[in-house]
Amino acid sequence: MIYGIGTDIIEISRFKQTALRNPRILRRLFTGAELDYCLKKADPYPSLAVRFAAKEAVYKVFARQGQTFSWHDVEITNAPGGSPQVTLHGALAALAAEVGAADVRVSLSHSRDMALAYALAQSSEK
Repeated sequence: MIYGIGTDIIEISRFKQTALRNPRILRRLFTGAELDYCLKKADPYPSLAVRFAAKEAVYKVFARQGQTFSWHDVEITNAPGGSPQVTLHGALAALAAEVGAADVRVSLSHSRDMALAYALAQSSEK
């Protein structure tokens, strides 16, 4: 059963400008594994922006009034086959377990200008 869905879109150039103005923001937004993957690319900003959009999309799936999460509570890495995979940590992992949303998936896409992500959480409830 679907617990929730979320989506987010971001302009890659706007994300890049923010990161160049304040490089420390990358460590606040992304885990070490996410940065290791993205920063190896010739142009890391599309990959970083789409992962940021994915985090936002996952947060929207679990949005609750007044609840906040750390950016590190959602980690977007690649499965061995190359598809994106979501790992939840901290407060967000606890909330997902509480509501029975054990399976969270994302779909990522980007063009030259825009990065887009969709997130879907499924519960074990039938």
